[in-house]
Amino acid sequence: SFRHCRLDYLIFSTHLFEAIRLQTHRKIGANKKHYYGTTKMNEIEINVQPRYVAGQSDVYRDRYAFNYVITICNRSNDVITLRQRFWEITDGHGATEPVGHSGLIEEQPVLYPGEAYEYNSGSQLCTPWGSIEGAYEFEDSIGERFIVGVPKLEFKAGFTLQ
Repeated sequence: SFRHCRLDYLIFSTHLFEAIRLQTHRKIGANKKHYYGTTKMNEIEINVQPRYVAGQSDVYRDRYAFNYVITICNRSNDVITLRQRFWEITDGHGATEPVGHSGLIEEQPVLYPGEAYEYNSGSQLCTPWGSIEGAYEFEDSIGERFIVGVPKLEFKAGFTLQ
């Protein structure tokens, strides 16, 4: 049933995200490659630029819209394919929403050396602040898969003191 599949997916996603988080933090700590909004591991650079979207928000109903532009740059000498993504979005009360999919909106972009891929996404929170963090799983040209983590980024509406 859908409910059972959804539960299995959430359990899988949670375990995947924890494994990614541990692997990412180990790599970040070891390599000291941790930037605000950008992470660079295995020569893949991911830049995330979050912003508050006032025109799509409704403060009176506690609906705060955030948009983020994600740019993935292949700085390696290898062809890579994005296989899956996983984001964990947390609102100001600590409630989390896992978001994971194969590819991007049913796409699995192939990036040749030096190429970049950019897309927009968004989320709506019930608080004027929150955060997003996640990871991408890529596959190189010989079939080896690797994970690139994205450090935690803050969502903040322009009027909040958080």
